[in-house]
Amino acid sequence: MSPPRLLIVSQPQLAGVPGHVLELVAGLEDRWRLTVACPRDSELWRGLEHRAGVELHEIAAARRPSAADLRSLLLLLRLVRRADVVHGHSSKAGFLARVAAMLRGRTQRCVFTPHGWSWWAFSGARSRAYRVLEKLAAPWCHAILTVSEHERDAALAAGVGRREQYRVVRNGVSLARFDATPCPQPGRAIMVGRFDAPKRHDLAVRALALLRAHLPDATLDLVGDGPLRAPVESLATSLGLDGAVRFLGQRDDVPALLSQATCVMLASDYEGCPLTVLEGMAAGVPVVATRFGGIDEVVDHGRTGLVCEATPQALAAALQRVLGDAAAARAMGDAARAEARARFGRERMVAEIEAVYGEVLRGAH
Repeated sequence: MSPPRLLIVSQPQLAGVPGHVLELVAGLEDRWRLTVACPRDSELWRGLEHRAGVELHEIAAARRPSAADLRSLLLLLRLVRRADVVHGHSSKAGFLARVAAMLRGRTQRCVFTPHGWSWWAFSGARSRAYRVLEKLAAPWCHAILTVSEHERDAALAAGVGRREQYRVVRNGVSLARFDATPCPQPGRAIMVGRFDAPKRHDLAVRALALLRAHLPDATLDLVGDGPLRAPVESLATSLGLDGAVRFLGQRDDVPALLSQATCVMLASDYEGCPLTVLEGMAAGVPVVATRFGGIDEVVDHGRTGLVCEATPQALAAALQRVLGDAAAARAMGDAARAEARARFGRERMVAEIEAVYGEVLRGAH
């Protein structure tokens, strides 16, 4: 009997969602026939194009609605028809996958992971419009997999889907990839993520400027790229932080960079279950993060890191507590690594997602 066929549909080009899907593929590829539809210039495509056994198909890259979405939908209609399970990742790809499943009469073979709700990024009429679309599409899948309880509860409060559709499956990472012995450089913080609105690199840079009044040797490494990189570079220069803030771009050596950091920072306005935090914890690095959504479900304040309000002053104070006390930072880093090994390994995440796929397969017979 041949393995079941899984269709994964994912649109984001950089950072968390491609990373999540790559971890999922790595955990499933020996038991499933895998078809992945994603943009050709995405991290996901680059990570899979030379992988034997994974069939790739190109979909449109634009995040906003466009005429190219019709071509993507026509492709998905063909791919959904032959899939045993369909899994859409992120708002746009998830919507198109569910439309295709609905049009093919295969909604009970479809699952959806939002990775942060579409309406969180907007306000006013656009936010309301995205909520309406999510309400419309919710019945077109068997299950909705959220990465935090907060994400699930926000959807239910907005009237999206039925409670029994939801499964909370927190992200997981390859623990072995981050098992190097920590060798933190004094005063070094690191932030990994796309330069885009919700990540608030500007807040992180302003916090560092305040921190250096107390810890003049403190530095910040910013890993990633995106549309807001240039404004953040200008901000760092205007604050006299040339040399103190390093813009490292896209990197393949994130585990090595994390092993040299005293803390990993996140300054986001909203997130689901950020991979950068889990990777930092797996590397044995304490976390300093703004208080958003489900962060308290991941970081144990005072034990594995510090959670604070989203202001430069609060972030600077939290950074000072970690960067200014090497012994406390080491204790938090050790606790963070133990927590990651207990709760945030890839194998646990894959097993929980595959259990949902099992529900789909059983319901189809």
